Amino acid sequence: MAPTPFEHGLALAWSDGALSRDGAIMLETLQKQLGISDKERSVQEQTWLSEISKSGRRSFGDGDQILREWLEGLNDRESLAPIARSMGRASLDVGLSKSGWKEAFQFAEGLGLGEDLASGVWLEKEAETLGQWPAALDPLAIILGLVISVPKVVEQQNTELVDGTAFVLIDHPDAKPTHLSWMPDLIPVNNEICAWGWTGDRDVSTGAPQNDFVYCNSVLIAWIRRLIAMRHQRGESGLEGLPEGFQVMPSSCELSRDGTNLKLSMIVDLGENGLVRPWASVNIDKTVEINPAPEGLGPNWVNIHDGLANLILTALDTLPRQLLQASGLQTDYSNISVQDGWITHDLG
Repeated sequence: MAPTPFEHGLALAWSDGALSRDGAIMLETLQKQLGISDKERSVQEQTWLSEISKSGRRSFGDGDQILREWLEGLNDRESLAPIARSMGRASLDVGLSKSGWKEAFQFAEGLGLGEDLASGVWLEKEAETLGQWPAALDPLAIILGLVISVPKVVEQQNTELVDGTAFVLIDHPDAKPTHLSWMPDLIPVNNEICAWGWTGDRDVSTGAPQNDFVYCNSVLIAWIRRLIAMRHQRGESGLEGLPEGFQVMPSSCELSRDGTNLKLSMIVDLGENGLVRPWASVNIDKTVEINPAPEGLGPNWVNIHDGLANLILTALDTLPRQLLQASGLQTDYSNISVQDGWITHDLG
């Protein structure tokens, strides 16, 4: 299990087997910077000291300078935030397991950078390509497995293609499908162009439109469910603005189309008040616009409607970027449209 930021500070302070007075003062400073309670600190210290007591201690706290440099590096949170986003994005290139993500997010959350790391992983905000990072984020880089893989360029290995129906198609000479750690059931399939399909014998209900970049509604639904699951893992509500005590059921997600409108609905558990299926829709015509909530809804229902609508916006913004990045393309996309169960984009 990866250490917490405070445990990392303890490791630096005790790096020679002893704790000096300066080291103790800096640990007090670190506790305040991280915003952890005395009780939380006590639990972490007891665990750490029980381990270090198994080895002999020397007489001087030589780790003070290292701890001091690390503390100084943590002072500038504003400059660390974009780097954390870039580290999140880079972790997709080297592969991010569920356990690795959990440990990395726990450490980043301890530094107050959890949201930035998550937005980089899920491309919810723009993230620059990762080059170097400050020493303050070395522990996070180690947890994410970036120390060896970044900034070196990793050679793309040939991906084994299987026969299957394409649910994602990217018509670009440089696009190559790869295995997706963030959606493992969507696998590279044989096709004249870059393509992914679902495992098993699933088939599409309508043929793919002839556009540069298309993906089926089932892929968008799976991505929406994934976004909700990741929010839950981060300790957040599945929907923005969801009243306390309400729970969304991502497995109940449904998408339907009415002309250029795309409607998302899902079951919400109201506790003692039972289950409901609220919905929200967006209009897709080269750009995406939220359709306003129906008139007469109460404030809580408007919040749920807007949360669903914003979830569609986030999914339609992040999914194409994830797929293009997985294909090896660094190109823009535009002119989004919805056609018979498919979302389409133009490239370039």
